[in-house]
Parts: sequence; structure tokens; C-alpha cells
Amino acid sequence: MKQDAISKINKVGEVASIITVIAKILIIIALIVVFALTVAAGFIPKDFLTVSGDSRIQVDINFASFGKKLTDEEVIQGRQEVEKILEEEAADDADYRINAIDINHDSIYVDVTTATDSIDVNLHNLVWVLLFCTFYLAMTLVTLFFIGFLFKAFQNCESPFEQNVIKKMRNLAFSLIPWTVLSSVSGTVIRSFFSKSFQISFGIDLKIVMVVLIILALAYIFQYGAVLQQESDETL
Repeated sequence: MKQDAISKINKVGEVASIITVIAKILIIIALIVVFALTVAAGFIPKDFLTVSGDSRIQVDINFASFGKKLTDEEVIQGRQEVEKILEEEAADDADYRINAIDINHDSIYVDVTTATDSIDVNLHNLVWVLLFCTFYLAMTLVTLFFIGFLFKAFQNCESPFEQNVIKKMRNLAFSLIPWTVLSSVSGTVIRSFFSKSFQISFGIDLKIVMVVLIILALAYIFQYGAVLQQESDETL
């Protein structure tokens, strides 16, 4: 009976270890992609794309910042598309109104009135969001490593009360501590992208705090179980 229970713990640890490895591979791929996008975003000229307004939004795409100009054919085709959009808008009961669209060889300008909150976006600021996403994914990868270490300990243990299992459980709890702040910061970073200034507000995520406390409590419960098991073995 005891051996059957240990066998099940080992099996769960094995399956969970495989899932963790797959998750780590996916996070590593995402980390590489986001890091590459971060580097690319760093080369975007500050005046390439700006979007600003509240109920009225102006979008200005400046091709000249890249040293590029639209050809005559592209300008004509763009203006034809604009005419179609204006016709569809006139026939539709849309929740927005196009005030002006101007397409020339150097830029595209769009002026729209819509029911939206205040917005002020510069595409160049995307680099800050991507930098945070890179850090976020890196922290996720670190946490997955600690999770993998714990499941590996379950996979190879002869008892769930081994010191190796308890140590890995405590390490996982400690690795989650940065998430108590990081998870609250993520929302403010995204909102900052749509505002005129980059601001970060810090808070404590009580859900993560509770998870950390629960894992630590389990680790100390397992520690107590290890003491009882040692006393039982010495008695026998």
C-alpha cells in the first residue's frame, strides 16, 4: 500500500515534469520572439506613428522618418480606398465619424471622432512595453524552473517527506515572492503605453501572497511529517 502511494507520487511528478519542460520550451520561444521585437521597436523613429485624442483621434503615419515615400500608384490606390470607406460610413450607422483623411507621398493622416477614452500613443514607446514583457517572460521561466525542480524531486523521491522535496517546495514559495508585486505592475505598464507619460504604480497582489503562504505552510507540514517519519523509523 505504501509503495503504491509512492509510485503514484512518482508518476505524477514524472507527468508534471514533462508538462513543465514543454511550458519552458514555449516560454523560451516567446522570450526570443519578444526580445527580437524589442530590439526592432528600438529602431522605430519617434515620429513614425502617433495616435492621440479623446473622443477625437488623430493618427499620423510619417513614412519620411524612414526615408521612404509612397509612389504615385500607391497614393492613388490609397485615395480610392478612402473614398470607399467614406461611402460605407455614410451608408452605415457607425459609432465613429471620419473627419478627414489625407494621403500623400510622405505621410497618411486620419482624423476620426469616436466614443473612446483619452488616448495618446507613440509607437516608439512600445519598446518599454516589450521590455517589460521580456522581463515578465524571463521571470515566468525562472518560476517554471523552480516548479520543474519540485516535480523532479517528487518523481525521484522514495518518500514525500524527504528533505530534498521540502527544500524544493520552500524554494518555489520564495521564487513566487517577486510575483506579489510584478503581477500588479503589469497592468500599469500596459496603460502607460496609451498615455502621455510612462508611469508605474506598485501594489501587492494578495492572491499571490496567499499562494506563497500556502506553499510555505505545506513545506512546514511536510517538514513535521519528516520528523514523525524519522522518529517512527528509529522506533522500529
